[in-house]
Amino acid sequence: MKPSHGRLAFVMPAPSAEAFEAFFNHELRLRWDTLLEVTYVEGGGSHPYAGAISTNRGKGWKTGMTMRTRFLVYDPPRQASAELVEPTGMFELWAASMRFRDRDDGTCELIYTYALQLRPRWVAALFGWLGSLLFAWETRRRFGAMARFVGRSTGLQTNQDLPAAPPTPVSYRPAVARTTSPPPRRPPQ
Repeated sequence: MKPSHGRLAFVMPAPSAEAFEAFFNHELRLRWDTLLEVTYVEGGGSHPYAGAISTNRGKGWKTGMTMRTRFLVYDPPRQASAELVEPTGMFELWAASMRFRDRDDGTCELIYTYALQLRPRWVAALFGWLGSLLFAWETRRRFGAMARFVGRSTGLQTNQDLPAAPPTPVSYRPAVARTTSPPPRRPPQ
């Protein structure tokens, strides 16, 4: 079974250096993050680095979900990527990358690309599409909270005034797993 893939793009009301810091400073992040109750870099420190392992425990209905992730790339304030160290809970696989690009108006574009696969296999086959939709919804909610947080610190206007409003989408490709192969193409006659 193939993992689900998704790509979400947002405009953050801050330059990339400030948006990057808001997400990757693990102490600062807990002030706004709707997804996590606990996050830390194993071995100490407030910021990850390439090769670092972080532990992340969910908040609210996600309290029972804890993931250990390894940073593959950490290049402030441009990009970072991480992957699941080992399968945990309902996740067989999770990996994500974030890219930040400054815009002329003092904001930045954040591109979040991810792959995930649920387990066991029968759960992934039956409910993988639902897991993908829920993950995308939680991710939009999370980045909405981040946009409101960095918007307050920069004073830039943001259209994220509602508590659970997502940030301004630039583009969105739904993360729905393909559970069957497309039909074979017939050669032209």
